[in-house]
Parts: sequence; C-alpha cells; structure tokens
Amino acid sequence: MIKSGTYGERYEARIARAIAHIEANPAEPVTLERLAAVACLSPFHFHRVFRALTGESLRSFVERRKLERAIGLARRGQSWKVASAASGFASAVSFARAFKRVYGVPPSAFDREVWWRERLDRAEAEAVSEFFLRPAPPLDPDFVVTLKPRPAARLAVARVWGGYLAPDKLIAAYQRLRAWAEEQGLETSGGNIVGASRDDPDLTPLSRCRYDFMIALPDGLDPPPRFAVAERDAGLWAVTHVKGDLAEVDRAWSMLFKSWLPASGLDLRDAPAEEAYLQLPEDIGWESFDLECRVPVAYPPQGDHYA
Repeated sequence: MIKSGTYGERYEARIARAIAHIEANPAEPVTLERLAAVACLSPFHFHRVFRALTGESLRSFVERRKLERAIGLARRGQSWKVASAASGFASAVSFARAFKRVYGVPPSAFDREVWWRERLDRAEAEAVSEFFLRPAPPLDPDFVVTLKPRPAARLAVARVWGGYLAPDKLIAAYQRLRAWAEEQGLETSGGNIVGASRDDPDLTPLSRCRYDFMIALPDGLDPPPRFAVAERDAGLWAVTHVKGDLAEVDRAWSMLFKSWLPASGLDLRDAPAEEAYLQLPEDIGWESFDLECRVPVAYPPQGDHYA
C-alpha cells in the first residue's frame, strides 16, 4: 500500500527517512519490516534499494553506525559498557564481537590513531583533512562564541554520499537546493542554507560519509521528491563567525571543538554541527567563505552564564 503523500517520492528520500528513524531510535530493535514501512516500500524492494543507494547492506550499515556511536560516546568519557548499551547493543558480548569483527581488536584495545594509520582509505582521508589528528590549538582570547537558542524546524535536505571524495557532487547538491528554494521565494543567504556532515570522517569510511545541505521549510510547503525532509529539534547552539579561506574555516572548527568546547564545560547534544552560509559561496567565490560554525550543546546548569 502506498501511503498518502508518498506517490512519486524518490527512493533517496525514502531511504533517508529510514536512516533518520534508525538514528533517532538507537535502542530500538531494527527489523526489515519496520524500516520498509517507514520508507513506504515492500521489504523485498527496501533491501535492494538500500544497498544500491548506500553501498552496503542494512545489517552492515546498522552495525557500523552503532559502533561509531559507541566510540563517539566513549570519547566523551562514557565507559564501553554504558556506550554500547546506549548504542543499541543487546549485551556486552554482542558488542565486543561486532567491535572486533569491524576494527580487528576488542574495545579495550582500540587506539584511534593506530586505526587511522591502518585504515584502507587513509590517503584520501588525509587529503581531505587531518583535523582529528592535530593537537588542540591554544584558546585565542579573541575567539568569540555566542550561545543561541534555536527553535525546532522542518527541513528540506539535499544529501550527498561520499562527497569528500567528489566535491563536484557537493556543489551540485547545494546548487539544486538553492535553485529550488529561490523558486519558492525562500531567502537563501544570511545563514538560511546550512551544511552538515552526518558522519565522523575520523571513523566512517569516506565513501560512506553523508553530507546534507538544508533549508528550513515554512508551514504548508513540501519539497519535491528529489529532496528529503528532516526535523531539527529545538535547542541551544554554540556559534562562531568565520570569514576567510578554507584554512580559516578549519581553524575556527578546531578552536571551537578542541579548545573552546572543553573549556566551556558544556556537553554536546546528539545532533550534527552545521555550517551556515551568511554569504552564499558562489556569490563571493568558492575560495572564500563567510559563515557561522554552529555546534549543538546542552543548556548549561542554572547559574552559569556565557557570552
């Protein structure tokens, strides 16, 4: 049965909706039947479409994302036991088996830098960025970060798989979203179009990394089938402005994540960071950027104040 509003919807949007369901419910058992229903596809077709679009089976994708989530939580100070349970593993034994099968060692012996040096796509990953392997820069006293609450939003999404390996695909996705938004009379400059990496290139193979370009939708407007729809929860964001070339943008992210955030005492929320384009790239040239780096954080304890 085809649900109302799904006729003509492209497979990319349906699979994106299923993936969003997986990641929003990490502790929920994953079944082919449930995800096929979310995507409005038969189980037979869902399995094949999923593999065709993502390059891996549903089982491999779910296991990999659970493991990456667990590693991310462990890097924030959680024990492996807590991190594995929060990532949806039924037991410590199943987690340890999956971890060793993917990373070659038990969780207790995992060394991120060793894994980076031995990863199959290391050359490509290093060509993209060595951000995660560099030490934290000294916190610049002139580095300004503002905490901004943002409301919930419904978003049109243009998604690219493997965009770090194919920058032209990223530019094309951005241009498709901008062209459609302007046809609808939506304001695209001023930080309304944002980009967000859905995966951590430090852990996810570059060919599997997802990058989304997004714009908030007004009530009553639905995007065409070539775009997915996502929800952004209301919450607090740490925001810094950067203007310059890619080196300046990279420095701002490094300062924000590695220096300012640990010193702030704030915790990250489980949502992707965003780059918001104040001036649109093709308006000022793709060699220079004017954007905000936005990081989702939890509200500070009462009594704490930040500039």
